[in-house]
This record gives sequence, C-alpha cells and structure tokens, in this order.
Amino acid sequence: MGRQTRLGLLWVLVVLVVTLAGIVVPYGFLSGSGAPLAVPLFWSGFGLVVIALIAVAVARWRV
Repeated sequence: MGRQTRLGLLWVLVVLVVTLAGIVVPYGFLSGSGAPLAVPLFWSGFGLVVIALIAVAVARWRV
C-alpha cells in the first residue's frame, strides 16, 4: 500500500470520527448540559475542523 493510499484512508477515518462526533456530542453528551455556551462552542469548533479537513482534501488539486 502506497503512502498516498494510507494518507487517504487516514483522512477518511478522521472524517468518519468527526462526523460521528457531530452526532454523538451535541445530541448525547451536551443535550443535558447546564452550560449555555457548550453547544454553540462545539458547533464552532466542529465547523473549523470541517473547514480544515476540506482544505487538506483539496490541497493537492491541480487545474
């Protein structure tokens, strides 16, 4: 297995973990949280992570 293939599989695994966190954390762990800013802060961080993952995915694209 080549280096690019391993990096691609790692990226897919990270995307899967982030996607699952986007379901489990706000609707599970934070649903009964008394902290009023917990959910907005989570979604802000989640959004930044998604933007970073997209940037990594398209970094090597050529026109």
